[in-house]
Amino acid sequence: METIDPDAQPRHGGDATTINVVISLDALRKELGTAILGYDETNGTTISATEARKMACNATIIPWVLGTDGQVLDAGRSSRFFQPIQRKALRLQQKCCQAEGCDMPPEWCDAHHLTPWSLGGKTDLKDGVLLCPHHHRVAHAPAYTHERLPDGTVRFTRRP
Repeated sequence: METIDPDAQPRHGGDATTINVVISLDALRKELGTAILGYDETNGTTISATEARKMACNATIIPWVLGTDGQVLDAGRSSRFFQPIQRKALRLQQKCCQAEGCDMPPEWCDAHHLTPWSLGGKTDLKDGVLLCPHHHRVAHAPAYTHERLPDGTVRFTRRP
């Protein structure tokens, strides 16, 4: 999904195609755990919580809160994407991937929340950063931490 141009995706009644991922909030926030890509274990595919977090960054994802018997208790908000005008503003501010030392052009980059959206990050220019696909994967990899430097670039450090 992440290699396909979103504008080439099929439209259904005016809404973009949606990916459903079922995972507990606790598992989503932890470094470990699994999620179901689809609606249930029978018809879905098991993925890691890390992959679910990565997908949540680039896909329309609806968080489903389920009770112990699988009843839907809440269907959360589905939109936390950077809007086209925000991406244009990020592109004007950030001329390339913001990973320290990377010069990948902005049109090849993803808009990334420095504070994860699932942890209350805001979809605004202050919290947004352009990262190339490689550095975007690193940003979601449990083996790394990242920090924004005074010049606006992002430094990745391998965890001990």
